[in-house]
Amino acid sequence: MIPINLDPRRLKIAIVGTGDRAARREVLLREGGAVPVRVPVDADFTGFDLVYIADIQRDVASGIAARARAASALVNVEDEAEFCDFHTPAIVRRGDLTLSVATGGRCPGLAGALASYLGRLFDGAWAMRLGVLEAKRRRWRAEGMGHSEIRSAITRTLVQAGWVPDLPAKSAASDFSHDENSETFRKASMAGGQTSQ
Repeated sequence: MIPINLDPRRLKIAIVGTGDRAARREVLLREGGAVPVRVPVDADFTGFDLVYIADIQRDVASGIAARARAASALVNVEDEAEFCDFHTPAIVRRGDLTLSVATGGRCPGLAGALASYLGRLFDGAWAMRLGVLEAKRRRWRAEGMGHSEIRSAITRTLVQAGWVPDLPAKSAASDFSHDENSETFRKASMAGGQTSQ
């Protein structure tokens, strides 16, 4: 999977389905700035970029997905990974700050649980903090700072403000050794009542 953020103002999006899951999908899309169109199961998908299908029986959904794909739309069929061209992650929004968790359709419940956890870590104050950092970034760029300098300055600001006090200077996963990752995984598995064997 390739995680990307799409500008909904550039996309024509259809939703097929009339049940609760289709309604939740519409709310999610509208929260992201999209204006999805509800269409019937026999719709012509010409011109649509994305098609979400929910609350439709599997055999019917597969036919709808095939027609939408033939019209060059990307398709998502709720809870049917084999019919999907993309998956929608679990999302936490704090203004324009968007945090997302995905499992490639393998375990949506896990994505939802982790997103809930992130939502507790990143409260509503982060919408304001993004604005503060955006203003600083604009000033630093105007002063001629390069990308790596700006990234370091943002990290320092986060630590100094106490917003992310334990953020390492280099946060790439490669900074952790294989042994440290294995031990972290082992402890997490034990805490969840699982073993790594």
